[in-house]
Amino acid sequence: MRKILIALQLIFIGLATPLHAQEIPANTFKIELLANANAILREEITEINILSVDKMRVKNRRTVTVLNENGDYHVQAYTFHKDNIKILDQQARVYNSSGEEIKKFKKRHFEDRSYLSSSEMYGDSRISYMNYTPVGYPYTVVFEEEYETNSTVFRTSWIPLDTYNLSIEKARYIFKNPQAIPFRFEERNMDGLEVEREIMATGLEYNISNVPAFTSEKHSPDKSEFQPRLLVALDEFSLVGVEGSGNNWKDFGKWQYEHLLEHDAQLPQATIEKIEKLTANAESDREKAKIIYQYVQDNTRYISVQLGIGGWIPMPAAKVDELGYGDCKALTNYTRVLLETQNIPSYYTVVYGGDRKHLDPEFPSMQGNHVILNIPQEDQDIWLECTSQSIPFDFLGRFTDDRYVLKLTPEGGELVKTPAYGAKHNLTRTEAEIRLDEESFTADITRHKSGIAYDKIYGIQIIKERNQKEYYKELWGYLGHFEIQNLSFSNDRDSVKFLEKLEIKGKNFSRKAGNRLLLPVNFLRPTVYSLPRDETRKMPIEITRGESYADTFRYYFPQGFEIESIPEKVHLENEFGSLFIQTSLIEAEDGPVLEVERKLIINQGLWEPEKYEAYYKFLNQIKSYNNQKAVILTAG
Repeated sequence: MRKILIALQLIFIGLATPLHAQEIPANTFKIELLANANAILREEITEINILSVDKMRVKNRRTVTVLNENGDYHVQAYTFHKDNIKILDQQARVYNSSGEEIKKFKKRHFEDRSYLSSSEMYGDSRISYMNYTPVGYPYTVVFEEEYETNSTVFRTSWIPLDTYNLSIEKARYIFKNPQAIPFRFEERNMDGLEVEREIMATGLEYNISNVPAFTSEKHSPDKSEFQPRLLVALDEFSLVGVEGSGNNWKDFGKWQYEHLLEHDAQLPQATIEKIEKLTANAESDREKAKIIYQYVQDNTRYISVQLGIGGWIPMPAAKVDELGYGDCKALTNYTRVLLETQNIPSYYTVVYGGDRKHLDPEFPSMQGNHVILNIPQEDQDIWLECTSQSIPFDFLGRFTDDRYVLKLTPEGGELVKTPAYGAKHNLTRTEAEIRLDEESFTADITRHKSGIAYDKIYGIQIIKERNQKEYYKELWGYLGHFEIQNLSFSNDRDSVKFLEKLEIKGKNFSRKAGNRLLLPVNFLRPTVYSLPRDETRKMPIEITRGESYADTFRYYFPQGFEIESIPEKVHLENEFGSLFIQTSLIEAEDGPVLEVERKLIINQGLWEPEKYEAYYKFLNQIKSYNNQKAVILTAG
């Protein structure tokens, strides 16, 4: 730490000379900004200038002092662009730990390349970036960019602290709206921070300073729940030249429905006739929808397309039918159009997929990164994930479950929630029969999984057998050395249940002590959450999905073995979950059988940081009880 402080002082001294007086503020920052920081945002000035409904100019000047190699990411000396985003200027300067300029980049020095993800087949997204490898730490980068775009529906909000382990000395946001286009803004998570605000009819200015870095803590909420943000949106806007308006979810959804969706789609007659034939004997709309969904899964595959307005408007259904592929928008729209041929209404639905669960329900704006399909029903709606060739009908899984989504209807947008899978649905039920002697054991294992437990495992059936076996050996590494003799799966997509059957053989599962065996009675242990010891917890504890486990283990012994002692019954229950374990001795013709029943429930919930120690102890109790042992007398 002392070396870092000395080096930082040199930066400040070097950058305080007249030559660089305007480059980086010479005043030192508060020592608290070093805590948990890999880099410090010395100063950032973001200026948004709304020139018209369909023209916006953005300037950004970002000065970052990088403290170590983990802080390189925070430099962010790059600009994403595409056909509708024109880069006007880019430049950067790099300073060493003595405050001396060691590298200068002008616009022509920035490298430019296509920016496609592994799932994208084609697109016009590009990145222009500074290619620089640090030669020592700390170092400082001043990066400036300026660009214009005809999309004013995006890039207007401000997230100065967008990641972990970055602190802020100063950050400024300037929103200029000289045309006085109606706009809205809302603050998020700014209470208790040093914030200066100036609010005008034609713009905003926000200054934030001395924000310490926050660090990732296990099982804490998504960072969007606590990072300071300023949400800003125009009520009249443009998306790649397509103008729109809306300041509530209904109007915003109606604009998307009318301008971004395909209407009066024309499918080939041969495809319509094929669907008619496939659904001819179906007795309900649900059955027809299931047949059509299977048809889409059998005849299409997912490939992302991000090209101009095509990044937001689905590929026409007829084109998907011809090519056999599409992105989430295209495949969802294609399924919707196929359902229309059978007079089944369905709704294109915008969602944030992944760990960030929710659209912000209080701030209508262009949000989301994925689309799914909603089919209304009298009792319970049907939800379809149209990009997967293997996920069951009417099952969403972890990517889009339990969150606010925007359903696009002819009447407008409707904010609804997708199904949540509770602990009783997310069930792993295990049965195992174990035969053992002094040196080895064999076990027949059957596991039934449903809900999110199904979602986590069903993909195993399509990987190579070698990788399947490696998965179980890593999962059950506490069994010591064992070999998988037989392995099979059964995937019941209709009931969303997955069955695993294994026969394994291993050695030294129990520990020998003279003529006794110390036998762990909980043969397979549930993969429960683990937490590190943390006496300075800052964030709440969040368990996003509950889980439940129901296990039965039966142990069989050779002739002459005796069961000397068994563990006492366990019953543990609190706000975090519950654990029940009962070990019983059953007399059978071939000798005594040890039977273990275990039921574990982990509750979904959000708890304040002060509950961390109690939660930590709860998980440790589970681990301790999972290590219970019986004492077995051997024949010798």
